[in-house]
Amino acid sequence: MKGSTLISILLGCAILMGAGLWYTSTKAYYRSVTGVTSVSAYGDAFPVSNYKGIDADTSPLKLRACFNVDWDYFPSDEFKDVATPLTAPKWFDCFDARQIGEDLLADKASAILADENAPYGFDTFIAQYPDGRAYMWRQINICGEAFFGGDATPKECPAPPVKDELSKAVDPAKMDIKLTSTSGAVEGIGISNPIAFASKTNFHACFEVDMSLAMITETYKVMDTITPTPPTADLPCFKAAQVTEDVRAGNALAVMGQKNITDGVDRLVAIYDDGRAFAWNQKAAD
Repeated sequence: MKGSTLISILLGCAILMGAGLWYTSTKAYYRSVTGVTSVSAYGDAFPVSNYKGIDADTSPLKLRACFNVDWDYFPSDEFKDVATPLTAPKWFDCFDARQIGEDLLADKASAILADENAPYGFDTFIAQYPDGRAYMWRQINICGEAFFGGDATPKECPAPPVKDELSKAVDPAKMDIKLTSTSGAVEGIGISNPIAFASKTNFHACFEVDMSLAMITETYKVMDTITPTPPTADLPCFKAAQVTEDVRAGNALAVMGQKNITDGVDRLVAIYDDGRAFAWNQKAAD
């Protein structure tokens, strides 16, 4: 083989490997998010328009979003020194982390703490401009830095999650979903296409039901506060943040599944009008 041919082959391989590395690091683990009409802030859902975002299941820090709001603008410097936008991939060019950060420090925009420790150790911030532009991202907080670093969490942090044993797939034939009626009775319901993972304390499931939201509202105990966590197993159908947002926005209905399914833990179920449903365990509210 001629030396020039060998060099060409090596260069070609290097280019392909470089392209693969670039794609893997900048695009492969991101998914585009569109069609979002509301975001959570101050514990409530607020309307947005022109939402353009990216996210990923591999890390809470992948979230970035650009959108417009018509909320009242309240100048505030409460979080200007805490909110630090993370750089987005270059192809997601509506999110300029450097410019947003500079504008926050210069009081040209206000930072809103939209969600705290959801998931644990991560806060969601929104930078709002007087002209209605807004940008959202998630960043690690002091609780997360300590917890993931193996250190004791500061006193002001909520109790960190208990490291659970590895989740295992649930046999669909043995999957039993029950709901609590308005009278307090616990009733089994019919489900289809179930997939779930469970461990000693955790449970996450995706399935379908044939029930209207009107019937559910009249029959079962509706829940206003939900705190689903991401599954510890590979369950792409279960997106905890999206379920939370949809329930808050009224696009899904959360009902009590079984109270105290284990000591101090409730099972909740979120149901959509198109029949999609998701179940999870969370710490009991009382």
